[in-house]
Amino acid sequence: MKRPLIAGAGLTALIVLAVAVGPGSAGTRSSQTPGVTGNFSLIQMVHQTQNTPSGPMTMPGVNPWDGSNNPTVRYTYRSIPCTGPAPVNNIASDLPSYNNRVRGSRSPSSMRAHPFTFKLVKVKGRWRMRGQITFTVCKLDGGSTKSPDPIPDANKPKIVMRFDTAYRRVNPETLRFNGVLKVAGGTGRYADLTGKGTIAGYLFCFGQECAKRGGKYLDGQFTIQGDYRDPTPDLAAG
Repeated sequence: MKRPLIAGAGLTALIVLAVAVGPGSAGTRSSQTPGVTGNFSLIQMVHQTQNTPSGPMTMPGVNPWDGSNNPTVRYTYRSIPCTGPAPVNNIASDLPSYNNRVRGSRSPSSMRAHPFTFKLVKVKGRWRMRGQITFTVCKLDGGSTKSPDPIPDANKPKIVMRFDTAYRRVNPETLRFNGVLKVAGGTGRYADLTGKGTIAGYLFCFGQECAKRGGKYLDGQFTIQGDYRDPTPDLAAG
């Protein structure tokens, strides 16, 4: 007489084993928790001054560049506050929303560079700009924030990027730069954010000759294309 392939006790053990290692078990759920990855684009403007009802006002901590190769100075530009009118920065990027994965978000989102700062270094006989951009995420959709804003810009979430670019002074009114960057985390939901990409842009004088403003490039605009990864994404609304 042939014996059954699986005895009752063996069948019971097999069922227990299947339940223990099957889909959704405690032993596999934590190791299969997915992060988020994607591509992003970004456009931003930075300035020396901001427009106020009483006229242009120099923003604190800003030190614009005159295009000279001086490695001892740190140059700094800033975007205006999140409450200010900023047609470009109000629709800056799809990165803060993780390509609309954050619940309730909408791309493009509003961002500001607070600040865009760099120094000049000489590498193999060529001058380069090396610096950091700390982006303030104003909101997870477009537009300025209300004024007065109950959350100061200093307390809003940040995304940090570091860049290394070549540059060329085209003429007294335009200086162009392009190179590479890394996404280096941030605060809040962006603490574990990483990535890489390219950056290209130019410094200029908005609406008038630089010579009339002390020979310095007072404004800038740049774009970024890249990819990102967050292994511990917070996709909750807000």
